[in-house]
Amino acid sequence: MTDLLRANAGAIRQFLLVSGGGAFAFGAVLWIFVRDLAGAAEIVMLIGVAILLVDAVISWRVVGRALFGRRGRYGVNTLIIVLAFVAIAVVGNFFLWWLSNRPNPPGWVRIDTTATKQFLLSDQAQAVLENMSEPVRASVFWVTTRPEAAAAWQRTSDLLSEFRRRSRGKFEFKLVDPEFEPNVAASFGVTQHPAIALEGLDSRRTQIVTSAAPGNPTVAFGEQEITTGLLVVNRVKQKQVFFVTGHGEREITNRADAREAFSRSADALVRDNYAVASITLQELGPVVFADDPLAEANFPAALVFAGPENDLLEGEKAILAEYLRLGGSVLFMFEPDPPAGFHEIAGQYGLTIGRHGLVDTASFVAPNPFFLQVKKSNQQFSPTHPITTPIDVAYMPGTAFIGRTVNEETVPLTETGQPVVVHEVLATTTLNSWEESDPENIGFDVGSDQQGPLPIAVAAQAVAPLGGVPIKKEDGSLVTTNIVVVGDADFASNSFFSSAKNGDMLANSVNWLVRDYELISIRPKTKVFRELVLTTRERDFVRWTGWLLMPVLIGGTGVFVYWRRR
Repeated sequence: MTDLLRANAGAIRQFLLVSGGGAFAFGAVLWIFVRDLAGAAEIVMLIGVAILLVDAVISWRVVGRALFGRRGRYGVNTLIIVLAFVAIAVVGNFFLWWLSNRPNPPGWVRIDTTATKQFLLSDQAQAVLENMSEPVRASVFWVTTRPEAAAAWQRTSDLLSEFRRRSRGKFEFKLVDPEFEPNVAASFGVTQHPAIALEGLDSRRTQIVTSAAPGNPTVAFGEQEITTGLLVVNRVKQKQVFFVTGHGEREITNRADAREAFSRSADALVRDNYAVASITLQELGPVVFADDPLAEANFPAALVFAGPENDLLEGEKAILAEYLRLGGSVLFMFEPDPPAGFHEIAGQYGLTIGRHGLVDTASFVAPNPFFLQVKKSNQQFSPTHPITTPIDVAYMPGTAFIGRTVNEETVPLTETGQPVVVHEVLATTTLNSWEESDPENIGFDVGSDQQGPLPIAVAAQAVAPLGGVPIKKEDGSLVTTNIVVVGDADFASNSFFSSAKNGDMLANSVNWLVRDYELISIRPKTKVFRELVLTTRERDFVRWTGWLLMPVLIGGTGVFVYWRRR
């Protein structure tokens, strides 16, 4: 038996070498391409390694000559060089990883080459972290058993890690499974997940943050939701934004996908940390005419008029005028030819609203020329105003123009030479537009139609109404009123809120009105999708060249060098 084994030792060694190498290669291919069998593939690879080790022990003389012979020494030197290179690369990568995970790492360590900087925090979010008044802990309630949920959690974890890096030690987070730890979820008042409970460690103020799709564990959280939650925890008072009712305005309680419904606008403002509710001007009256109205807890940060259809009563006009005079902020969203009382209020600040819809033959949604498409590429948005700087496209289905009754030369001045009212056009129509007085016969009429471009959204800052007297604050500065007038209400309705940047237009306007300028620049980042479309032949070419070309080239080169050196 011993003689038989010795006689066939060479064949046995070759068999072990081939079978061990084949088992390892088969396991590796299985592990790479069939991830469901990863466990079995690892076992096959271990068996292959064990067979190769047995072969190495049996063939120890051959292995020794291969390592310590003349060619072996060259091979060992090459191996040492390769191992040294790998070691340097590993140490360098570990150092960069350690440096990037330190609090507030240097900017050069993390470079984001995506078009919209998807993996780095915006400057505004970093400013919020730097100005946090207390450390914050985030408890993330998420069930990650499903692969899609685990992937969404990984994206959220990466984002939270970036918040932690930039917080200078003031932000930390942990994952909590609400199914295994329901008491923890109940202690924060979390009733649906995924959710993030942001807790100020000093004040114990808590804010529950939900994702853009509440209750859906496959949707990751965004920078906007987390940053807004941090602002809530670090801000004592919530600003109140009231949608005015009583004149046929759109309802924020209506959740239908309709032009009459405004619930999505209200939800967007709630996500920006505003207390949102409905109010009538009669209810606002006692607050406005109180002895010290600005000290009243219910004095609104902003009022929103969403498409009023009925006129103001005389008492209501007085209440609204007084609210504006005291420095209140208002967002007016009108349809063409609003009631006369609103014309009067707008006129006090040098603005007027068109009585007919606008036609724009250069930028509209076919086949309706009254359905305007407002685009930055057409230079229709103000490039400098905070409201419109981040907006590239908005859709306005049925719009009136917003005119100005005063300009820089005719506007009254205060005693110090300051203009009483300053207007800035936010959006306009194109040159190929006009106010259409006869919708049944669309066409520009020189005698009755007004030629474009025409303003369709205007922002105004005023220290007093025209002909009014400015109010001085205790520090000597003047009370300032912010007004935004948009010639369309449908753009922010549930039907069109999600179209292009319509939602951002509404939210940015309110942010500017209440002077929360930092919120305007932390809207959700657009993920640029670049698709490579291939035919079947092109796809097969990419696949097979990727799998075979490099191995064949390297193997062929090795065979050629070996043949030349024989």
